[in-house]
Amino acid sequence: MEHSASVRLEIGMVNSHFVVSASKKKYTQSMRRLKTFLLLVVLVLFVGQATAATGVNENFVPSFLGGSFSSTPQARQDEIAINMQKLELLYRLVARDFLFDIDHKEVYESMAKGLFSGLDDKYSAYILSKDAADFSEDTSGSYGGIGAYISKHYLEYRDYTKSETYMVNITSVFPGSPAEKAGLRSGDLISHIDGEPVDSMEAEEASRALKGKSDTEVVLTIKRGQTTFDVTVIRKIVTVPTVSATVLDDGIGYLRITQFTNSTALQVQERLLEFKDEQVEALILDLRDNPGGIVDSTLKVADMLLAGDVIVHIKGKNQDHDNTLRASVGTLLPVDMPLVTLVNKGSASASEILAGAIKDNNRGLLIGTTTFGKGLIQVVSPFGDGYYTLTTSQYKTPSGEYIHEVGIPVDIEVEDVHIAEDAMDAYLEFSNSGKVEEFVAAHPAFSNENVQLFLDTVVGDNAPLEQDVYRLLLRREYLNEMPYEERPIADVEFDRVLKRAVEYLEKL
Repeated sequence: MEHSASVRLEIGMVNSHFVVSASKKKYTQSMRRLKTFLLLVVLVLFVGQATAATGVNENFVPSFLGGSFSSTPQARQDEIAINMQKLELLYRLVARDFLFDIDHKEVYESMAKGLFSGLDDKYSAYILSKDAADFSEDTSGSYGGIGAYISKHYLEYRDYTKSETYMVNITSVFPGSPAEKAGLRSGDLISHIDGEPVDSMEAEEASRALKGKSDTEVVLTIKRGQTTFDVTVIRKIVTVPTVSATVLDDGIGYLRITQFTNSTALQVQERLLEFKDEQVEALILDLRDNPGGIVDSTLKVADMLLAGDVIVHIKGKNQDHDNTLRASVGTLLPVDMPLVTLVNKGSASASEILAGAIKDNNRGLLIGTTTFGKGLIQVVSPFGDGYYTLTTSQYKTPSGEYIHEVGIPVDIEVEDVHIAEDAMDAYLEFSNSGKVEEFVAAHPAFSNENVQLFLDTVVGDNAPLEQDVYRLLLRREYLNEMPYEERPIADVEFDRVLKRAVEYLEKL
């Protein structure tokens, strides 16, 4: 089993929902940074360039919010003015008396971060200029780069006698991307980026090195089997896939949305139209581990599934911000087509708006576990060289439920495979033992018979973990040996929540 950091990809099964409650310290810290970053962009109502005077140009506020920003009470204005005068005085005293040179840009950004930190709201923050590019990319779903998913082993799992453990692994290539046009493919290893070895790089650092302005060149040294060669890739603006789809047995369409970006709604529309052409008879919408994203994108997706129904109620600081948003009358798929939505604790914010709208309008059942519970909305806007995200509204589901810190309960509860805290040592010991890799090397063909043989001869009786854990570990290793494009998008037999959804739809 790989021990690697990935960029926008779960390595192994394309649609894997295998929950581990604790992990190694370094992995936990890395994922915490990612999750914190994603939480900042969930449920955003994107506005345009901020003005210097107010920070928000109301002309760019989404029209569905309605109204305009009312003026601040005079007493509040006076308090702000007094604080700004004191801050300016303090700043000038420091500038006059501080012994060393001052980086005024860094000081300003620290003050801006401090302002938002003082709000005591974990969803409001100032994004520094050095992080602005990544923040914009995550919000828009587009970036300048080569168009590929990559992964890289963590430092403690690198074996410099095995190139795949310390080089950058290209796990998949986007169709029509610069990487595909340059002839790159999944399984290729990158040893150098513009002549710099990648040995000591982490996955995020390698990802940044591959990105850049559109129409610029990046030279990659590729190891493919026993051959090594250089290839020049011309970076272009790349749209990150956030939607995957396939048709399961019995004409059931499966649609997974991993995040809501500006490009997600169009991707969903394309997939639903394909389902319509393929005459699917039912739909499974997978929102598990979807942390949210752009609210407008979520509203567009809801509009494709609901006909004239209430999607969400929004309440702002002032009554003129309050609004109830409804879907239009038309839909892309028939309103009587059976629909099941999969959710879990990782389904948050914008994905909860969609799940809540589907449930409250009786458009379909929710299967899985209770959602995260984030009922706040942030405005995100560029400001100076950075960005800010500010909580400005809260929302309620169509039935009027305020789900913040509560979540949305499901209709049919089914838990993903989960590693309990007290079983983590046993899990890590087994997954790091190499037994899974050794078995797959000795039995390269995946089959149910080999799965049972693995359980009987390697796992044995009285194992400390439930059998589904061992089955998933084995299944992932087999999938890791497959080219990315050949891996199943949905793996029904090894995904207990998805399997329950399929069983439900087959009985209708």
